[in-house]
Amino acid sequence: MNTSLPNRPLERLAWGLLWLFVFSIPWQKSVGVPGLGTLSHLFGILAFAAAAAAAWRHRSLRPPNLAIALAAAWVLWSAATYFWSLDPPATARRALTLFELWVMLWLVWDLCRGPRRQTHLLQAYVLGAVAASALGVLRYWQGRQTYYRRYTAPGFDPNDFGLILALAIPMALYLSLRGGRWTRWSSRAAILAVIPGLLLTASRTALVAALVGFAFALWTWRAADRWQRAASLLLLALLLAGVFQFAPEHSRDRLATLPTELTQGTLHNRTRIWKTGLKALKSHPLAGVGSGAYPEAVRPWLGVPVRAGHQYVAHNTFLSVLVETGLAGFGLYALLFATLLVFVFVMPSAERALWAVLLAGWAVGVSTLTWEHYKPSWLIMALITTEWARSFWNEGEGE
Repeated sequence: MNTSLPNRPLERLAWGLLWLFVFSIPWQKSVGVPGLGTLSHLFGILAFAAAAAAAWRHRSLRPPNLAIALAAAWVLWSAATYFWSLDPPATARRALTLFELWVMLWLVWDLCRGPRRQTHLLQAYVLGAVAASALGVLRYWQGRQTYYRRYTAPGFDPNDFGLILALAIPMALYLSLRGGRWTRWSSRAAILAVIPGLLLTASRTALVAALVGFAFALWTWRAADRWQRAASLLLLALLLAGVFQFAPEHSRDRLATLPTELTQGTLHNRTRIWKTGLKALKSHPLAGVGSGAYPEAVRPWLGVPVRAGHQYVAHNTFLSVLVETGLAGFGLYALLFATLLVFVFVMPSAERALWAVLLAGWAVGVSTLTWEHYKPSWLIMALITTEWARSFWNEGEGE
């Protein structure tokens, strides 16, 4: 079955805007647009408008798959929690965000048909991560810290930013395995460029996710040539050398506390926040406290943070979904990811390795972050669905 898009002006425009949207995701908070929020948001709106116009004019809308239907069901359930939410305004804002992310999921599904376009979106994210890392390094040289001696691109939390960069590593390793000579070496150079930005965040979560990302090289070791193997080992060695030797002292000191935090610590007070969230869940087990209402649900026990403008979020995506949308919403969310895992299972070996490793790295990262409403999470879902369609249904081979 070949469902590649005809080469029409509106489709080309929508595709170009989607590429820019994905490219902007790793540094989206660094460039604002008055009245719209971020440049990434602007690219997303324009891409949707062009794609919707093309679909209406040419009747070329791609039929949905099970993952997209389950994602829609979860978004609708999250919106429905408004009617019993502990914080209705927060739930309304979250519902709008989730709807926009579902539209992004549909955009990628509808426009990314075939291996070349899949590769182009992976390259867009990796290039965006390189640009984001460069912004973080620049702020380090300028002495403009985000938190105490931790550095990111403007507008980001260090842990979120570190995970965004870490997710680019397995993508780049895949591109360096599958692409032509220029793509292979530029992808390896991209990992080299991402590592400094990742280390400057001093994020322990991001470091673990990055190490998980290098599992792609181990998974595909037998299929790789000697250059791929050597480059993978060298890049991993450089990451570890940065952790123990080359990163700034304050970054090394914080990263060195990882074993202690995992075995004896509170993960920077996260375990207390998790236990409190489970207390709130007991009063709303089936329907949840309302999407986006976690801060209000734990307020009776935790109050509000001392730092102005902050609030107590779950710091765990799975717990956040469970507490905010209840067992019903969590069931839908779990079923969505079970479907994605089935999609990954039927892919060819290299693609199966990429998406299995990416999901593993993502799961490690979001175990200490609240990412159910973050674009990288939904981009991973979207790209898994498009790769599944190409691998299982043999779609878009001409693209």
